[in-house]
Amino acid sequence: QNGLALLYAAEPLKADPLLTKSSVAANPFAVHGAASPVCALVELSAFETDIRYGAAWGLGGTMLAGHLPHSATLGDLGKDIRAQVPNPNTRFYLMLPDGETPVSPIQVEHPLAGLM
Repeated sequence: QNGLALLYAAEPLKADPLLTKSSVAANPFAVHGAASPVCALVELSAFETDIRYGAAWGLGGTMLAGHLPHSATLGDLGKDIRAQVPNPNTRFYLMLPDGETPVSPIQVEHPLAGLM
């Protein structure tokens, strides 16, 4: 949230690849407390060739769908979803089918295959 925060962070945090300016800018997930839209993942299925998903965007429940490689991460899913919405630069809360808490920005590298 604050671009100067990393200047005052401990050295190991400064070296974390997820905290580089480009990684933070590319992360699609909102941090706790941010005024951001919600997207609910309603379907996640593995097929022989890929992983397919269905998601409901925002209060209107606009349905989104896509497919990703088996090696995809939550971050890849978030970027794919974000590419389908009116403002593709927006950060959002991603709710998983069995969760009550949105995906955290630090889970961006979590494998999608681990959710099935």
